[in-house]
Amino acid sequence: MGREQPRRFSGRTSGRLIGLWLVVVLLGGALALPSLLAAASRQASLANCAQVPVVEAGTEFAQSFAQTSSGSAWVRLMVKQDQRYRLEVSEAAALQLSLYDHCSRGGATFALTDGTLEFTALRDGPLFLLAERNGRAVANEASFAVSLAPAAPHRPNLTQSQEVPEAVQRRAIEFLEELRGSDLAPEWAEARLSRDVRIIYRPDLQTPAYYEFSVEKPGPNGYEPAGFIQLAAGEHDYPVSHWDVSGMSPTQELAEIAPLGAKLTEFYKLDALSYVSEYEAFTPLGITVAVDDVVNLGDLPQRIPGLNDLPQEEAELVTEGVDSEGNVEREGPEELPLSEQEEWPSWEALKKEYESAYAPLLAAQTQRVEETWTLDQNLRTNGETLIRGDLREVFGLPNQPITAISVTGDGTTAQYLQQEQLTAETQLRGVRLVVLDEPEDTATLLPINVEITYGSGVTETVKYAIANSQALGLTGANAVYLPVVNRGGSGTAEVAVSRAGATLNSWGPWQYWWADGNTGGIRYGQFTTGGCASGCGATAWSILFAWVDRRASENHPRWRNHWGLYRENGGLGSNVVAPKSQDTGVRNMTSEIRGHIGTFCIAGSGATWPWRMIDASKYVQPRASAAWRMNTRYDPTGLCWFGACDRNRNLARDQIVNRRAPAVVGTGWLQHYPVAYGYAQRSKRSCFLFICNTSYQRSFYVNNGWYGNNNGWTSADVWFAGVYNNP
Repeated sequence: MGREQPRRFSGRTSGRLIGLWLVVVLLGGALALPSLLAAASRQASLANCAQVPVVEAGTEFAQSFAQTSSGSAWVRLMVKQDQRYRLEVSEAAALQLSLYDHCSRGGATFALTDGTLEFTALRDGPLFLLAERNGRAVANEASFAVSLAPAAPHRPNLTQSQEVPEAVQRRAIEFLEELRGSDLAPEWAEARLSRDVRIIYRPDLQTPAYYEFSVEKPGPNGYEPAGFIQLAAGEHDYPVSHWDVSGMSPTQELAEIAPLGAKLTEFYKLDALSYVSEYEAFTPLGITVAVDDVVNLGDLPQRIPGLNDLPQEEAELVTEGVDSEGNVEREGPEELPLSEQEEWPSWEALKKEYESAYAPLLAAQTQRVEETWTLDQNLRTNGETLIRGDLREVFGLPNQPITAISVTGDGTTAQYLQQEQLTAETQLRGVRLVVLDEPEDTATLLPINVEITYGSGVTETVKYAIANSQALGLTGANAVYLPVVNRGGSGTAEVAVSRAGATLNSWGPWQYWWADGNTGGIRYGQFTTGGCASGCGATAWSILFAWVDRRASENHPRWRNHWGLYRENGGLGSNVVAPKSQDTGVRNMTSEIRGHIGTFCIAGSGATWPWRMIDASKYVQPRASAAWRMNTRYDPTGLCWFGACDRNRNLARDQIVNRRAPAVVGTGWLQHYPVAYGYAQRSKRSCFLFICNTSYQRSFYVNNGWYGNNNGWTSADVWFAGVYNNP
């Protein structure tokens, strides 16, 4: 064999490969050139940015335009993620100020309008402030100063249920269990409290004012929303201040209506049905900036001149009436103490002066709830007093697993007490206590202490005592035996025999009444007219008149002759049925009522004085087809000191209970007119030194006139009531 020759490529082939390689290299270089140039530019720019003077938190930097050749100056601000800062620039009136994410005009930017800015950094790294003379006559040697200081962090707006004060947790779970499976809350038959709890503040209180528990119920895809329970954190409002078995909570509604990209920070409750949230707006710089505005649900309260001059005493109510024959009646003072409202210049001003401006209203509310809190504290401290036949179920705090329950005390012997542990899916949930006997000695109290230990190591004690019913005057003619139904978590009912009103410090079952028809299904709301909201007063009367019109169309025995309150397109034409949802005709009706009752514009809201609400009768007069009568009653101060507003409540209550019809009511501080169409009350009997009295909890269920949203239970302390009747 000959020697193998080495393989060679022809010169032509090799030339093609070399040419292709050169093309690839040149093309790759051409394609990479922009990025290479950009990288080089960035490097140069970064080098330039590194020369920009630095301001860190807690420092200040002064700059003179005499030191610049362009009439502009850059300042580098060093920030850290999740930290809040306050930026201040002096001489801002003479400057045009902009923030950038880079020390060049081509990047993302945010303009400073007044030289101050509070913001939260969403990332580590620098921000760049560009200061330019704004064209005004500014000397070349003019100077300005930049300071960057840490800002106070926002107070928390969310917590876990186990972090809520124990007494608030106890009230929340007791309220849920009291209503579980009842006709008043059928949606809560298998409900539970969510782990997440919203914190709500009030401007005059530094600590949380309310805790809002979301309620959940089983659904086809897991647990789903089932209303909320809002509880006061202190003695400034009723222990349970707002609740509903369906729909969104106030804070959820605020999140729903917030501007796109808003980051809600602190929630506030200003009065009964007025809620707001502060927020920060997102920017393309990687920061969120504080906004001097709020998202609000319900109108903001206005300043009321003369409010602080009113005496702390029961006011004389005003009662007015008008009928279809033109008869007019009026009782009460002719000279009314409050006749003005003033717009707050800003949310910050309202928040700062809230405590002083509304001091009488805050004090009056504290006075109204004092008795309820006294009873609540007696219950927590001394325990609920039981007699023979009473049954109580004690459940653990929400979302806290129970490791042990111990029941001790002189009242726990087999003679007096029967015990049974309550479980759900093998989990210990609480204990059921049935009182079998009571002591013969009228001066004896047999204590019972239910000690619950949780997985966290926390121990809670719930107190009871067994007493002799004769000592409380609950025998003989005073003893009325009724079945008391207590429903456990499984939805099953237990029935025991008890004497009506026999228990001490214990709330009895709820009694409740509803107006006929579905008032909550009338989905009307305010709209903008002439640059201002149409007003809740006109909306409330529109809802009530629509309710009457719809009952007439159904041939309701009481209202069948009252057709025509709503006519075609809201005018004076032919009779048609009032729609459930707002349309042009409803807006026409509301606008006409608005004119009759003198609604005026303040801060973009439509406000109506209570003494003008009776003038809604002028809308009725040319339309009604049967004899009618309208009445209003109100406290002209809005303070409701010492039970002054009980007669207002009774007017609305009697309308619902006796006539099965809704009523317009006034809630808050001369502030809001919803339509009440449900009424509920329960009583608590208390005895001290063998002297007994009965206290009540009373609530109205209201259509707020917010297009069917956020209807719910609220306190029956109303400063206004208005009704429409057939005489």
